[in-house]
Amino acid sequence: MQNMRTRRNDESEDTPPHSRLFIVCERRFTEEDFQDGFSKFGTIEDIRMPRDHQTGLPKGVVYIKFSKTSEAAKALEGMNQRSLKGSSRVLKVMVACSRSEIHSDDNHDDKFKRLFITIPYSTTEQDIRDAFGVYGQIESVVIQKDRHTGESRGFAYVTFRKFSEAALAFEECDRKYRAIFALPKGSNQKRSETAFESSINDLANTHPGNATTMMSLMNTPPRGYTRVNFLCCPNLSPMHIETLFDLVPGLVDCKFYIDLVRNCGKGTASYSNPISAAYAVDKLNEFQYPPGMKIFVKPDKSRFDMHNQSFNNLSNVAYNLRNAMRSTNTNHAPDLAKLTEAIAEASKLIKMATKGVAEDHTPDVNDLNYCSVKLPPPKPLADIDSTVAKRCFLVCKPQPPPLTVLRDIFCRFGDLINVYTLPNKTVGYARYASAAAAEEAIRVLHGAEVCGVRMKVLEAEDEASAKKRRIGWTSDEQVD
Repeated sequence: MQNMRTRRNDESEDTPPHSRLFIVCERRFTEEDFQDGFSKFGTIEDIRMPRDHQTGLPKGVVYIKFSKTSEAAKALEGMNQRSLKGSSRVLKVMVACSRSEIHSDDNHDDKFKRLFITIPYSTTEQDIRDAFGVYGQIESVVIQKDRHTGESRGFAYVTFRKFSEAALAFEECDRKYRAIFALPKGSNQKRSETAFESSINDLANTHPGNATTMMSLMNTPPRGYTRVNFLCCPNLSPMHIETLFDLVPGLVDCKFYIDLVRNCGKGTASYSNPISAAYAVDKLNEFQYPPGMKIFVKPDKSRFDMHNQSFNNLSNVAYNLRNAMRSTNTNHAPDLAKLTEAIAEASKLIKMATKGVAEDHTPDVNDLNYCSVKLPPPKPLADIDSTVAKRCFLVCKPQPPPLTVLRDIFCRFGDLINVYTLPNKTVGYARYASAAAAEEAIRVLHGAEVCGVRMKVLEAEDEASAKKRRIGWTSDEQVD
């Protein structure tokens, strides 16, 4: 009984989706017949032939489970209305409905040809056709738009000519699209909640009716700040941002602006209490908004926010320091460890009061707002007259980060001679005195996001060859 229950649970939701076929066939066929006839389309994980409980004879139907949706799609297209070897009767092949779906005789409609995808708000229909056209013939692309503003709602439908083409796109398209098979048009069946919708609903459901309930539901300890900084997609509007941060109770003010140099959105959100601010960091940092694009939220521990914490601790620190100094003056064997600890606490408070940020809250260049990959410590630059062993070619769109940032990042692999970008271009070069340092920079930084700019870091042609090629071009032009 337990095995039967397990099998039924497995049938309720196929993984991957639509990878199990339901076939109407002759009763005389065996599992080996279907193994021979269908294995050419892909890896078969399971073949099940239900039998009559009373007679023990096959019912004339079979379930075949493939390892991939695209394999099942090719098998359906290749074997529906075809016959197995040695038989003149054709097979009827359909996608097996899971228990969570409503069965329909219209098994070959756009239910298996249409994908639902999430997209950045700036994405055009041509962008989608360029990205998905490599998987097959696209029949239609529909970007869902707000009926009042006409702006994109951040998702779209892509319909292919064949099930196998949609399945291939579902499996191989960029993960940022979060592609799923769409429900049939006009279906009353409820679509399962996406991870993005689930996160939004969880966040919205924590919005309580009073302050006492709010504190108990958030269950987050205060961390000494009431304001947060964020970095996000530049295509969002102030209304989008304020709506998101207002899901956390206690929002007082939200400021948002576009950084044109780094092509990203930035801003601050202020809350009425430190619990809400801490909760915003916990819940919203690396949250995908819009779906497929992360927003980064970090504490803003400014002098104003740290002042209250410093004031509360000041009396305790002063008391400890005074007692330690008295003990040193009165005892023949003073407790130097206790005195050192008290002086360190006092120094930390003084630094906080004068600089606004405690030492353990100094901004970290390994913050994702700065660079999305882990960086080694900075290393000294090589001599400017060093021989160039290898160059890196940089591509930074829409425009490169500041040179100070590039220099800080590329020097961390050692032996950096210099890094520069071409005027009014989105490309540049990093010159290294050792090939190993350049290769490590390429390995770590290729595809990284620096100050909101996605970078390509590739191996560049050596300078001698490039110079020789340029001279050749000049000579050819003179001859012409």
